[in-house]
Amino acid sequence: MTVDVSSANAGDASPLTTENAEASGLAALVIVARQHGLHLTVSQLIHENVLSGGEVTTSEIVKCANNSGMRAKVVHLDWDGLSQLKKALPAIVCLKDGSKMVLLRLEGDENNPRVALRDPNVGEDALLVIDPIRMADVWTGEVILVKRDYEISDETQPFSFGFITALIFRERRIVRDVAVAALVLGLLALAPIMFWRLLTDKVMFYRAFNTFYVLCLAMVVIIAFETMFFFLRQYLVHTLTARLDVKLSTYVFEKVLNLPIDYFERNQIGLIARDMREIFRVRTFLVGQVFGTILDSATLIFFLPVMFFFSPLLTFIVLGFSALIVAWLVLMLPYYRKKSAAVLAAEGAQGAFMVQNLNGIRTVKSLALDARQKHMWDVHVARVAKARLAEGMAGVMIQAVVRPLDRLTVSAPFAIGVYLAISTADPVYVGALFAFLLLSQRVAAPLMQMAQLVNQLDEARMAVGIVGNLVNQEPEEGRSGHGVQTPLQGHVEFANVTFKYKGAVSPALNGISFEIPTGTTLGVMGKSGSGKTTITRLLQRLHSDYGGLIKIDGIDVREYDVDHLRRNIGVVLQENFLFSGTIRENIAAAKPDATFDEVVRAARLAGAEEFIDKLPRGYETYIYEGSPNLSGGQRQRIAIARALIVNPPILILDEATSALDAESEAIVNANISRIAHGRTLIIISHRLSSLVDCDAILVLNRGTVDDIGKHEELLARNEIYGSLWHQQNSHATQARRPRSKVGGPTLVS
Repeated sequence: MTVDVSSANAGDASPLTTENAEASGLAALVIVARQHGLHLTVSQLIHENVLSGGEVTTSEIVKCANNSGMRAKVVHLDWDGLSQLKKALPAIVCLKDGSKMVLLRLEGDENNPRVALRDPNVGEDALLVIDPIRMADVWTGEVILVKRDYEISDETQPFSFGFITALIFRERRIVRDVAVAALVLGLLALAPIMFWRLLTDKVMFYRAFNTFYVLCLAMVVIIAFETMFFFLRQYLVHTLTARLDVKLSTYVFEKVLNLPIDYFERNQIGLIARDMREIFRVRTFLVGQVFGTILDSATLIFFLPVMFFFSPLLTFIVLGFSALIVAWLVLMLPYYRKKSAAVLAAEGAQGAFMVQNLNGIRTVKSLALDARQKHMWDVHVARVAKARLAEGMAGVMIQAVVRPLDRLTVSAPFAIGVYLAISTADPVYVGALFAFLLLSQRVAAPLMQMAQLVNQLDEARMAVGIVGNLVNQEPEEGRSGHGVQTPLQGHVEFANVTFKYKGAVSPALNGISFEIPTGTTLGVMGKSGSGKTTITRLLQRLHSDYGGLIKIDGIDVREYDVDHLRRNIGVVLQENFLFSGTIRENIAAAKPDATFDEVVRAARLAGAEEFIDKLPRGYETYIYEGSPNLSGGQRQRIAIARALIVNPPILILDEATSALDAESEAIVNANISRIAHGRTLIIISHRLSSLVDCDAILVLNRGTVDDIGKHEELLARNEIYGSLWHQQNSHATQARRPRSKVGGPTLVS
């Protein structure tokens, strides 16, 4: 349906006024993305970009587009500019009431131009076709142009020096301005030296007061210009450093978050944290040392020609001593590298030990391991101190040779110049020798910095290798942004699934098959190590290297976008991590735009409302790191509420009630029927009493399906289930029947 309002009465209410402007910008971006072959949802954009859910700003729309495989920019146009877009359509136009619409196409001719707009809050068939006058009444002039980004970005390249250099030169305007400021400062640095020479040779010798006044005035002006350019250069360098810090920090953190779960399970968290911090050593080297040395070396462009003009011989002597320093540093590089590597390894082990103890401080205290851990810490400290001492002595040895060469770089040419002045007939002015001395000092400093870069470059190379070894790991599969993102219903099917953990001898799952119809509840039980939790991990696609098929709604889980999949599967574990922050923030963690009513509803469903209302600050009660101010049962119920806030079509309770006291467990179990309403529920538990009401119970034994059926059926025929039931319910009087043979795994009906 197309609505032509080009001839509408100007006094009527504008058809472009959106009564419900909530998230119209995101909805408009979803429509434009579809035109470019990307299937997004408003909830996905809110979740991935941590938005509030209300109307978004133009900058937030640009950010969302850039994070979703597109490129966007905001332009200000008039009607003539709008009529020139053509191939840039569809685009997003901003209206004066704060809402957004999609500009689909231009219609009409020069005499009767019109634009076709689509309101994202109205059906797909409803289009608004309006003329320039009506458009001007409601349009702010802002247009957000969006296109698909097909370029290979720097962030997709392996981490290396080239990658960081590309990030620096992405700020080419700042780099250009810094280079110009450095060149001007290098030229102005000649002024004091020439000023001193002229004062010595011209003013003092001839007693020329007028020349003295002119020189002093010129020097004041030059100092003012030098101060201004110095401030400008430092401001630009700090701006560049801040931008690089932001890019590197977000890049490394995102890369680490995208690593598969087994990487974190196989590596110490302390070592991972240390490797992440190494990125700042690389940044300091590039921006602070390399960039600073290059800028300071700009003086060589102006100083060396002047030095050669004064005396080629003395200039070659300065360069010769500098070459000796470089040669010595290169010679000592392998020795120093070995000592630095030892320090890095010792500090990494010390940091990992510290993080391990802080994470396990309750165990340390409860087992009275204070003395033992202190002794081990002393060992780590001693190793680090010994390695640092060896590294320091290596540095002292290097500097012991560099220092005299540095002194000779300045003093030797000056002494030879004095000797030549008094031993030859050529007149050598005192001012010229003094100027050469100052020039050689100013030249020697950047040459020394360049020589020392050899060692610093090696340290930075090691840091690049460490960070690269972390971020260049294969990322978790399913994060390409092109996976299936259709809404989930909750029909789960495992077909001959086999999986073995890395380094394990036997498979955790061995050819298991079962099916969970939409909206039913499946209980899973078995002895420790039988594969109960592995089923849930594979369903969340925490591991993708399994055999067989796992389907949700008939689609292989490996075809889904991994973030979309996990947003639709709520998981509550036996031990749940709560973030530092208020109870409300923790419950709404997976849904930043959740209203207070939604938070309360989720808490009520999880049985957490009764204790939250008794807290002095209620939902604004602050949870400290490690949540020591909450009991285990309270933490568990908050975790259940956090999983329910997104109303997932599939909910997994993995031993979620095993750590609860009897009262808390009774509250949660009483709400299970309400929690399960309308969703597929998987309950893993050792306590069979919580599985009695399940539609079916899966019995696992050493990674295989031993049986599947209802409580009464398993009690009658399954030895594992019946034995455990009678152990937990010794008062039961029902006799256990002999186990009947079943022909293999069956499907849950």
